[in-house]
Amino acid sequence: MVRLPEGYNLSQLQRNDIPALIDGIKEWHPDIAVGGGSCYLREDFYYQHVCMDGEDEKAILVALFRHGTDIVGMWSWEQVPEALTLYARLIVISPAHRSAKLASTVIPIAEMAGNAMGAEFFFGLATLKIPHMQYSLEKAGWKLIGFTSGYDREQVAPGVVKRVFEGVYTKVLVPEEELHRPDPANMTPKARALFDALFPQDAATGGTR
Repeated sequence: MVRLPEGYNLSQLQRNDIPALIDGIKEWHPDIAVGGGSCYLREDFYYQHVCMDGEDEKAILVALFRHGTDIVGMWSWEQVPEALTLYARLIVISPAHRSAKLASTVIPIAEMAGNAMGAEFFFGLATLKIPHMQYSLEKAGWKLIGFTSGYDREQVAPGVVKRVFEGVYTKVLVPEEELHRPDPANMTPKARALFDALFPQDAATGGTR
């Protein structure tokens, strides 16, 4: 279903991959030691919450990027069944392999998988520390709808932990006509101004640009 650059392959996480993956994440993204992504540094998190190859289904999935047999990155997403939604939780690529643009390659296939799973909406947060993920999501047609002001924590300098800004990206997986626009009368002036700026309505078609 997906074509990766020569020498790379993609596979679902297995139990015996966990120690090497944790070591890799620590090396590729040391700032993850605090905050929401730090759970990916704990073995018990995978055993309790992650659906692994050949095991019982769970809400969180982890796919591994390999170069040959070496793990060089990962992408994880979570199902929110009641909302028919997928949350792109984390993507981390070894700095030595970012030029391969692995994230740009798999995002479209993740959308295909989401459709096959019955999902209707994808969302995720992108770091503002480096632009790689922002470029990948924008190239794949995801929409930047705003920024979180302090949703998560990161180590911004040795020994310094602060709450950080992140970009909020979304991708709707259903046709435009299945979206219901809110009644402007139910929004404050500020809310309406921002909504109209993010989701302008095309007067000729009634659609959202």
